[in-house]
Amino acid sequence: MAVIVAVDGGGSRCRLAAFDESGMPLARVIVDGHASLSRGAEEAWKNIDSGLVQLRRQLHRSPGWLPDRLMMGLAGSLQETRRRVFLAQLPEALAHTLVTDGHAQLLGASAGKPGICLAIGTGSVLHWLDEKGQSGMVGGWGFPVGDEGSGAWLGMRLVQLYLWHVDGRHHSGSLIEALTARLGTRVSEIQQWSTQTQSGVLAQLAPLVFEHAANGDPLALSLLDDGVAHALALLELAPDQLPVHVVGGIGERMQDRLGAYIGDRLHPARGDALQGLWQLWADSCGEAP
Repeated sequence: MAVIVAVDGGGSRCRLAAFDESGMPLARVIVDGHASLSRGAEEAWKNIDSGLVQLRRQLHRSPGWLPDRLMMGLAGSLQETRRRVFLAQLPEALAHTLVTDGHAQLLGASAGKPGICLAIGTGSVLHWLDEKGQSGMVGGWGFPVGDEGSGAWLGMRLVQLYLWHVDGRHHSGSLIEALTARLGTRVSEIQQWSTQTQSGVLAQLAPLVFEHAANGDPLALSLLDDGVAHALALLELAPDQLPVHVVGGIGERMQDRLGAYIGDRLHPARGDALQGLWQLWADSCGEAP
């Protein structure tokens, strides 16, 4: 029995799943670490390799086991230098395919059919596949210059607003109180956040926005409005008749707000990035159901 392992690697976590040739899931693990090439190609492979070891144990395979094919959807994989550094670390005997995490999410969400996938997690990107089989991508340029509306972007905006508050441009409300408790009041404490550049760390602040928006905090609500505006700006650049699938931890929490603008174009994701990667393997083998 052939074993195909799919890897979904973003800026905050790395998921792996083993499938057989029919698409039946065999095992699944989550590694506590990123697999984004933007955050370090060497560490990305280290985390993936750790996940492969865990899968090997679940599948009761012998040491040194490798899957028949490793299908990877990784953030930051379009940058050629990082891509080369990453691929150089893989065992020579390991057959592999590498695409972006956004493309994997598109294939999973649309089940390989025409559609748009708006993925908002630690980063943000939009991919589409049209009726002619042509694909496209906008956004996804990476934090801090891109990835607007993402978890990292929300975290950065929270820190920025808190700095303004500390400097005297006062804000009030429960969100500011939560930031005071989280970021501290001493300059030394605050500068640990004001100089923070890791997208995954900043994204850890994003849940505060949703928590306090649910309680009607005006500042949190305005941040979500800004995030939705950025998401809609990406959608305006894609074909306007395709169904839209919104995925990712932040995207899923924004679905209701986005649905108010895009209406019945919004459809539930049919699958996740791991299933999309298996679909990519199956299509390449002519074995898709």
